[in-house]
Amino acid sequence: MEISPTQWKKRVLLVVTICCAAFFFAGTIGAADKNPYRIGFVGGLTGRSSDLGIQGRNGVMLAVEEINEQGGINGRPLQLITKDDRQDPQTALKVDQELIDEGAIAIIGHMTSAMTEIALPLINERKIPMISPTASANKLTGIDDYFLRVVNANNHLTNLGASYAFEEMKLRRVAAVYDLSNRAYSEEFIANFKSEFERLGGKVVSTDTFTTGPDVSFKNLAQKILQADPDGIITATGALDTAMICQHVRMAGSKIPIFMSGWAQTPDLLRHGGPAVEGIVGTMYHDLDSTAKPYVAFKQKFQARFGRDGPTFAAIFGYEAVMVLKDALSRDPDPKQLKETILKQKTFQGLQGAFEIDAYGDAKRQAYVVVIRDNQFSVRDLRDQ
Repeated sequence: MEISPTQWKKRVLLVVTICCAAFFFAGTIGAADKNPYRIGFVGGLTGRSSDLGIQGRNGVMLAVEEINEQGGINGRPLQLITKDDRQDPQTALKVDQELIDEGAIAIIGHMTSAMTEIALPLINERKIPMISPTASANKLTGIDDYFLRVVNANNHLTNLGASYAFEEMKLRRVAAVYDLSNRAYSEEFIANFKSEFERLGGKVVSTDTFTTGPDVSFKNLAQKILQADPDGIITATGALDTAMICQHVRMAGSKIPIFMSGWAQTPDLLRHGGPAVEGIVGTMYHDLDSTAKPYVAFKQKFQARFGRDGPTFAAIFGYEAVMVLKDALSRDPDPKQLKETILKQKTFQGLQGAFEIDAYGDAKRQAYVVVIRDNQFSVRDLRDQ
C-alpha cells in the first residue's frame, strides 16, 4: 500500500516525538539519580565552647569531601549544610528546623548533650535521624527514637575514671566542679563519677558550679574549691574553662591532681592551659597513639586540610558519624529507611577498629585513660569496663 506524503510526515513526527519523550524522561531519571543527598551538621561554632563544634564540623567536612571524591554514594554526592547552634536552646531548635526545611535527610549533631536533648522532640516528630558524634548523656540511652550516636553513654567513662582515680592515683577526697551551660552532660558526669568513686571508698567533699562566660571569676572559684582541702579535683567543663581552673589552682600554689572530662580534650586546653595542665588525666573513646592505618591516614589528611592542630575526638567521631550514614545509604538508598538500616547493620568499621550501635542507637566501644604530657594528649592506660 502506498503511503502519502502527509502520512509520512505524521509518522516521522510521531517517531521524533517518542524519541524526544524517551530522551527527556531518561535525562530526568538520570538527573534524579545524581541529585545529592543533603545532610546537615549542627554544633556550636561560636562562643567559648566552639572548639568542640569546629573540630566536629571539620571531621564531617573531610568525610563528605572524601565520599564525593570517590564518586558519592551509588553515584549520588553528599551536600553538607552547616549550622551554628551557638550552644543556645532557641537557636538549636531554629537551625534544626531550617535543616529539615532545606531537605536534610539526616543531621550530624548536636555536639553537646544539652542541645541534643532540646532537639529530640522535633527530630522524632519529623522522623529525621540525628547522629551525634559526642553527646553522651545517660538519659539519652535505651530509647527507641531517632537519636543515634557513635560514642558510649557517660557512665562508661566515669566508671573507668573513678576507678583509675581511686586505685591508680590513690585519690580519696575529691572536689568537683562543673559548667551548667551543658548541664545534661556535666551534672550527670559528676553524679556518675561520685557514685562510683564513693562506692570504691572515696568521697566527693564539695561540688561547685558556674555558667561559662566572661564574667566568671576563676580565681575565686579555685580558692573555693581548695577550701574543701581535697587531694584531687574532678572537672566537667569545656576546654577553655578547664584551662582557667587549672591555671588558677596552680597559681594558688596547689599541685593536687586534676581529672578532666572528655569535653575538655581539645587543642584549646593545651593552648590556654600551658604548663598548668601538664599531667592532668581524663578518659576518652579513642587512642591518640593509635597506629591503625585508617587513623594515621585520617590524621595526615586532616592536618593537610585544616592546619597545624591535629584531629580531636570531636573530629574523629564526626568523621565516623558520616561514614555510618554512608554505609547505611550504600545498603539501602531510601533515606526513609536510614534509621532501620543503621540499626540492622549494628557493627561499623571506625578509624581505629570496629564499634557497635545497638537496637536503641547507642554505641559500644573501647575506653582509654589519657594524660597530658609535653603539651600533648597521650594514652596512659587502657581498660574496658
